[in-house]
Amino acid sequence: MIPVHDLLRRSAAERPSKEAVACGATRLSYSALNDGSEAVARFLTAHGVARGDRVGIFTAKSAEETIALFGILKSGAAFVHINPFYREAHLRHVIADCGLKAIFIDDSRWRIFAAAYPERCPVELVVSLSAATPSRSLPNGHTPETLEDICRTFAHDGELPTTLAPDDVAAIVYTSGSTGMPKGIVVTHQIFHDATVHSAAVLGNTSEDRLISVTPLSFDGALSQLFTAILVGGTLVQQQSVLHGDVVKALQGERVTGVHAMPSFWRTLLHPRSPFSTQSFPSLRYVSIIGEATPKTVLVRLRAILPDCHFYMMYGTTEAFRSTYLPPQDLDRKEGSAGIPFPGVKISIVREDGTRCPPGEVGMIVHQGSFVSPGYWNHAALTAATFRDDGLYTGDLGRVDQDGYLYVVGRDDGLIKTMGFRVSPEEVENCLFEIEGISEAVVVAVTDPDGATTLKAVLVCDGESPPSTHDVRRHCRDRLPHYMVPTSVEFRAALPKTTSNKISRTAVH
Repeated sequence: MIPVHDLLRRSAAERPSKEAVACGATRLSYSALNDGSEAVARFLTAHGVARGDRVGIFTAKSAEETIALFGILKSGAAFVHINPFYREAHLRHVIADCGLKAIFIDDSRWRIFAAAYPERCPVELVVSLSAATPSRSLPNGHTPETLEDICRTFAHDGELPTTLAPDDVAAIVYTSGSTGMPKGIVVTHQIFHDATVHSAAVLGNTSEDRLISVTPLSFDGALSQLFTAILVGGTLVQQQSVLHGDVVKALQGERVTGVHAMPSFWRTLLHPRSPFSTQSFPSLRYVSIIGEATPKTVLVRLRAILPDCHFYMMYGTTEAFRSTYLPPQDLDRKEGSAGIPFPGVKISIVREDGTRCPPGEVGMIVHQGSFVSPGYWNHAALTAATFRDDGLYTGDLGRVDQDGYLYVVGRDDGLIKTMGFRVSPEEVENCLFEIEGISEAVVVAVTDPDGATTLKAVLVCDGESPPSTHDVRRHCRDRLPHYMVPTSVEFRAALPKTTSNKISRTAVH
């Protein structure tokens, strides 16, 4: 097992001047990325960050975040890339849950960070990723360190930790659980290495590839793109804007060869006002789609626009990174399938009593073999329930056919998949109950004609001055990530109940 940060060292030695990361006007060579990350590792070590400590990254898309990420890994610590869409409550939760020793933050997220901690900052060490020191100081009056100063001061100064075990924690990735705040999923160095190597082999990645990252590095898919590019000596394009016009320009101008994205991303590109359908993309070699079901209409339109592109349909969870892939040659023969297991992976379908389902019967998808996380951070009971029998009980429902190809049919734990995110309806409902005058609330999924899933809040109000739809959505926007804000709001006199007087989600339409 070669840790992914050692893959960076290898690629930097082989291709020092090659462009490793492109983000807007900023370009990082392999040499610059490697040298900068080594300086960060020396800085962290000098400030007491040790093997196994957790170090956060809270930033918008930037080339600098990749320097911080690899520097954290080289120090022996584990990185926690915090979803940049998180607001104050989610940020406080993550920082407290994993006990961050240090955090890298840029100016675009400084306001949220400062609002989360107006009096006392619990993180010992704060580093600004921005070019200049933020005008604001920390609550304790100290001025944050800057990445620029670190790269200059700690260049070629001191040895770095070299001994890491395959099972050492490399990252904690936070994602929504079935209830409450996000849960941290532990990812080891072995998982990152194996998932990167096998994914690159399936997709045929080479040093000529230029892979575009359209989601934040808090997503496992974006991390896969980064590490794959580093493994083969290719280039990662950090796409900052996801407006369809800007993405089209990037695909063409950056000569992108591979795109890994969710169906919601492609629906955006297929918008009637998007220039995507009228352009050509001669550099684009393959597309991999993961995250949620892809409507047939979307796939048909994409294949018509990109006739020379290979399409890979994939299935995976953050708890196990990659589970299955559908080879391009099977796209028509196995329509709607998520494909066959990745090398080293075994997929089975089980009933509630744990017995295996025969081909064609729907049950829970169980992933065994490679890529399975050791469990959830600080959640022993949830880990025991989810990770058992040497496998991951995914919470997803599916079936396999006679040839062993997987078909995913939905979720079994109440989570809603929207815009590629797993959303806990209870978490949104808790936010809604903060609004004065709301006595009952339920959040349900709504699917539009294009196959996109959005959230609808159905509310019962008491009192003489009920909130308006605008009031409800504004309250949620101020407190929740954008993908958790209900797209529509409906007011009712009452909600359907079960025989035990609980709200019946299945009866709410």
